[in-house]
Amino acid sequence: MSAGYQAEYKAKLCAPAEAVRFARSGSNISMGMALGEPPALLAALNEKIEAGNLTDIRLWYFHSMPAAAQTLLRYDMMDHVHPHCMFMGPTERALAERGEKEGRKVLNFVPVAFSDAPRLLSQHLQLDTFITTVSPMDKHGYFSFGTNNDYASTAARSARHTVVEVNKHMPRVFGDSMIHVSEIDAIIENHEPLFE
Repeated sequence: MSAGYQAEYKAKLCAPAEAVRFARSGSNISMGMALGEPPALLAALNEKIEAGNLTDIRLWYFHSMPAAAQTLLRYDMMDHVHPHCMFMGPTERALAERGEKEGRKVLNFVPVAFSDAPRLLSQHLQLDTFITTVSPMDKHGYFSFGTNNDYASTAARSARHTVVEVNKHMPRVFGDSMIHVSEIDAIIENHEPLFE
């Protein structure tokens, strides 16, 4: 591995709480979908909200998983997090149903074709922060988006800040699914098994 890329990696490597420093109140944040959802970064954002240091965020995403359901997509977070989902999964349906029973709209469904999600996230709004899970860096300084090179590569490059959660369990996928360490603002490591 190139010493230069390794030094850049180490310079950007930090704790989850520090990595989410780019997330500011009133901003547009997007997360990788499905297995690209970064559990440690979501937990750090959740802690920042609970500490009173972050509110009124608009969360843009396609398909959520349990990590989001247990953090930012909890019903008690809906005063601070405004989900903008492009796919109504079980978590979103439960949130909408509970909100409807209580007379509040807690969810914004964004009806967009899956293939149009990259354009939505790059041309129709300004993303402040994009967070996602990636495979470990190779000797040339590249990470792979792994199972989730969907809107991730576009969102990562159009957001003002891109933060990645490196997970050794995320498979390395070839093709146009790479992002270079120079394109990333902060890196954390979290090697928990991927959700099945």
